[in-house]
Amino acid sequence: MPSRAARSAALSAVLSTALSATAVAAVATAAPASAAGGLPVYFVHGIDWNHSRAGDARINCDSTWKNAISALRAKGWTSPMITWGYYAKDTRCTRKFKGDLNTRIQELGRRLAWDIHDHYSKSGKPVAVVGHSMGGLVVRAALEGTRRYGANKDWPDRLIVRYAVTYSTPHTGTSWGTSCLAVRGWEQCSDVRPNSGFLRWAGQNPQGSGGTEWTLVGASDDDMITTGSATGMRARRKVRYAAGQGLEHSTIKNKGTGGTWKASRSNDFGKTWRSGTGAGPLLLLHRVLSGSAA
Repeated sequence: MPSRAARSAALSAVLSTALSATAVAAVATAAPASAAGGLPVYFVHGIDWNHSRAGDARINCDSTWKNAISALRAKGWTSPMITWGYYAKDTRCTRKFKGDLNTRIQELGRRLAWDIHDHYSKSGKPVAVVGHSMGGLVVRAALEGTRRYGANKDWPDRLIVRYAVTYSTPHTGTSWGTSCLAVRGWEQCSDVRPNSGFLRWAGQNPQGSGGTEWTLVGASDDDMITTGSATGMRARRKVRYAAGQGLEHSTIKNKGTGGTWKASRSNDFGKTWRSGTGAGPLLLLHRVLSGSAA
């Protein structure tokens, strides 16, 4: 039988090897996205509520996200860009779920969660997710639902979402949802109302496996979603672009590759804000996803 000293040395070697493997895996997971040409990025569009029939909603994913994808590619991003749609009549999307305006946001989040899980998380691969308008709530639902119900076979057991960025997302709701519900009656309109059941369920700063860094972006020129709502969820990084720069609701995700955009910024969960010039929305997106945002 080996001596106590020999057994101790053998055990130390095994533990050292295991810890080294764990450390290597942790470093690989946490490595800057830029080191490997960027994380895969999901793009999730917003609501299309101006219809008389719930099934008529449709978004062209390609045109919706063309500028954002081009901006990342121009910075050397080589990883997959996935445009994920959720209306049956959506066009030019990488993949989509065939829902309509009466499909609840929680269900859209569940479908998105499975797509991310089946293509990336189940293999231990992290992704980034970008949402515009209601699309940010779909992202929030995917993470919160997985956190709550991950042991339930209806939801994946984990999601590895390293970064989540939302543009003009009504994190605390929007009066447009109230008006839309009164006129159209769609369930998605109900979900985006202030203090809706969905928003109470969706949680604050939901996290994926290994942690998720949220960045919330709004603009004073947006006449649909206030900057207060766009940055109304708990998140370390928040940006509110000043008025007069043409960052309206539909364009905030399309502009801003330069560094002289006026905004107020917070990097401490909204406790303090500093005003000045800095990265526009698309340059900010690249910096966040590459881990280089200040």
